Amino acid sequence: MKRISVDYSAPSGAIKPMHAVNNGPIRAGSVQCRQNFPEWVEAGIPYARTHDSTLYHGYGGENTVDIDAVFPNFDADETDPASYDFPVTDKYLTTINDAGTEVFYRLGSTIEHWEKKYRVHPPKDFAKWARICEHIIRHYTEGWADGFHYKITYWEIWNEPDGYPACWTGTKEQFFDFFEIAARHLKACFPHLKIGGPAMSTPRAWTEDFLAEMQRRQLPLDFYSWHRYCKQPEDIDRSQKVREMLDSYGFTETESICNEWNYVESWTENFIHSIEFIHSHRGAAFTAACMIRAQNNPIDMLMYYDAQPGVWNGLFNYYTLRPEKTYYAFLFFNRLYRLGKALPTACGDEGLYALAATDGAGTFGMMLAHHGAPGGEVLPELPAGSRFAIRLLDESHNGEAVGEISAGESLFVPEASVIYLEML
Repeated sequence: MKRISVDYSAPSGAIKPMHAVNNGPIRAGSVQCRQNFPEWVEAGIPYARTHDSTLYHGYGGENTVDIDAVFPNFDADETDPASYDFPVTDKYLTTINDAGTEVFYRLGSTIEHWEKKYRVHPPKDFAKWARICEHIIRHYTEGWADGFHYKITYWEIWNEPDGYPACWTGTKEQFFDFFEIAARHLKACFPHLKIGGPAMSTPRAWTEDFLAEMQRRQLPLDFYSWHRYCKQPEDIDRSQKVREMLDSYGFTETESICNEWNYVESWTENFIHSIEFIHSHRGAAFTAACMIRAQNNPIDMLMYYDAQPGVWNGLFNYYTLRPEKTYYAFLFFNRLYRLGKALPTACGDEGLYALAATDGAGTFGMMLAHHGAPGGEVLPELPAGSRFAIRLLDESHNGEAVGEISAGESLFVPEASVIYLEML
């Protein structure tokens, strides 16, 4: 029998925002009568990154978020509010904010997989690009140009510059110059905000050169963002190497944010299988296992790609926007996040992942994920005299209570499942 041990006497820090996502919710009226807004609110998704938002018409399509969408004529006066086209992005960001989710704004362009590249070229004036971003930030955080006073902490410069040519057609050296000019300007304008990036798609191809150069230039870097598509929860441990690299180049206070991740068996012959997996209960178990494992890794935030309707979205059905299996994994993790304090949890068995939390006032919760191993009997360590409802997510269940368990009792955890133990 597999045993899960928990130290209820020594909280080990906060439950981190491992259930953040790329892109936001959809409210009724924006896409006929479909919506996922109430379910989104219930899941308590903490952050939504605005990358690739232009790929979905329900957000506003090509008129949304990207610098060339908000500031369509690069030769215009960047200090003139009339040069900006805010309405569509205003509505999108307002929907995210109204859901209780904080925007994580990606400054740059959507990935371009098509033959001709239109918007991923190096800006022709790096300093002006930075000033344009400055005014976008002022619009959404300081009310400039009939704007807003939203809490938007994270401002990310670009996406996957190492992804040539789909995301950047310039040289590595051009990007380093561009990033420095933009980061210095924005940090000088907004010292209270977090300025970072650049959302690297690989951990080492550009990373060491980038960090070495930013160290040489003595550039402030509030957060470093990177991506990891994988097929085992243990692959999230790559974050340890990222942390080591950051520390080795003097960025010891820089946050490490994995802001794109999902299941990928391969990008070629098994890619369709990957999509099928993402939309299954097995994908939900994998997602839950990754979030649990990330909690105990040196990652400050994990952002699932993607919550916009499409093949990458295991949370909501593309056609109906109704919850799919992975949605309930997010719902479960949010319950731990709301409790707030992580408890040292160990199971030591391959394929079983567990995380417990407390509010510090006598309420506890535990999340279990079974991925890549047969189901079996599990004995979770629970506080003496306590009783918990067993909420099950598997092929046949969507998070509903299926029984109860008391301290000293065991429970059966099915293969490819997620369980939340909710204190009664």
